[in-house]
Amino acid sequence: MNKDELTLRDLIHHTAESHPASVAVTDDIDSYTYSELLDKVQRMAKLLHTLGVRKGDRVALMMPPSVSHVVALFGCMELGAIPAALHVRESESVLTAILERLSPRVLIYDAAFRDKADKLPGLVPFITASICSVSGITPKDKLGAGELPLIPRDLEKYELDFEPVPVSIDDAAIIALSSGTTARPKSIIHSHRTLMASARNGALYMAATESTTTINTFTTAFIGWYNCALPFFYSASGIIFMSRWDPGRFLRTIQDEKVTVCFVVPTMWRMLLGEKPEAYDLSSLQRVGYAGEPMDRKTMTRIREKICPNIINTYGTTETGSWAGCSVMLPEDYIDDTKIESVGRAAAGVEIRIVEPGGSTKHTLAAGESGEVIISGPSVTGQLWEQTEIARRIFDGRWWRSGDQGMMDEDGYLYLLGRLDDMIISGGINVMPGQIEKIILRHPAVSDCVVIGLPHEKWGQQITAVVLKKTEVSVEELAEYVDRSTLSSYQKPRAYYFMDRFPHGNTGKVSRRMLYNQVIR
Repeated sequence: MNKDELTLRDLIHHTAESHPASVAVTDDIDSYTYSELLDKVQRMAKLLHTLGVRKGDRVALMMPPSVSHVVALFGCMELGAIPAALHVRESESVLTAILERLSPRVLIYDAAFRDKADKLPGLVPFITASICSVSGITPKDKLGAGELPLIPRDLEKYELDFEPVPVSIDDAAIIALSSGTTARPKSIIHSHRTLMASARNGALYMAATESTTTINTFTTAFIGWYNCALPFFYSASGIIFMSRWDPGRFLRTIQDEKVTVCFVVPTMWRMLLGEKPEAYDLSSLQRVGYAGEPMDRKTMTRIREKICPNIINTYGTTETGSWAGCSVMLPEDYIDDTKIESVGRAAAGVEIRIVEPGGSTKHTLAAGESGEVIISGPSVTGQLWEQTEIARRIFDGRWWRSGDQGMMDEDGYLYLLGRLDDMIISGGINVMPGQIEKIILRHPAVSDCVVIGLPHEKWGQQITAVVLKKTEVSVEELAEYVDRSTLSSYQKPRAYYFMDRFPHGNTGKVSRRMLYNQVIR
């Protein structure tokens, strides 16, 4: 079969047939070859079928990155059901609102989240059954499932004894929740076609082969999980799942398991660099990458010197499916030092334009002019689940409107200037925080920095830098350092705050909204 025509369901079957003995997935509890994984997936499908799940039904997943999550995800797809992974850190009220919108038939949850998950079926009547699972983060006192089926233990009781209904490449494959700044995440529908397009491009850019081993620690509701899993399933690679983020353990796993590719967000890279990576043997790494937020030059340089010189950077989102709806900065692009702060050029088959915010998608701005970034490509979706009004606002024909401010140079390299809604308006002047943050991050005593605008009676908003310290530094020292920088006077912070840690959203990125609320108190 032509791999370009495969659904995600076909993909697992195809890989199990072509590489049956290759190790597919590993975590703290289990390790399956591709043949074993397909067997577990089909047993999972039978379990779901006995609970009434049919094609098109939604199934909610409340699970950490783990082997059990992979089995549950593809078990849904085996039936043509639509899995939707939930952000496990959301409040009960937000989860209830999301589930009311999705109306899932079954909830699958890790026993680590039992206290929260047990309440949800009573709050959302659409849920008629639950399944429990275990992973490396499941407390020992919660390993029993009571009367509920427990995966993977109980899968041996089930055997797929029928042929599931056909699944088309244009059928809905998943519902992915956005990781944006809205209080209620968007429910974004991706088809088998968009995700397979992302898997194909991702395999190319991640240099994934049947000899590759990667490590995935992204929360399962984050599109980053799919971007760091599907390309490797496509290539018959091995994937190690870490159910909890631990920088030291991440580095030890790379060393002990000879990981060849890894990909995390910049905040995580800064944590890894704080763990003295030179103390580990990371020589197996062939390619590393990042996405999700801008990277400062100092951190970039340290990654290339201390961890791996072959680094890639991509810019895409949940709506774009990323690898076939993104820009990519490849290792060879970093040779030109003037491009180092770019997020790269349009990926294969992708179009990126800079337009006036809210303006026509046909009238692109000239090189060097800043405006809104819009993207079109094979993995860009155009559908939200029961949120048609929002869909009309963010999708314009084949284009996705990012809400990000960017600029493209004459060589087609894209530079991000920040979120349009992160813009600070101080004294009537528009100020983007990104450039200010890059300057402050260059100070040797600073490990992280976020610049926000706080309410000010005279100026409207006051530019404020919130800083994590690596070593001791005073407000006066930072202010003097910034005064000597290339920043214009209107860009310089008028106040500095020190914090012990930043609040993080569901994807591991710093949450500006949560940080703002903490400082304003």
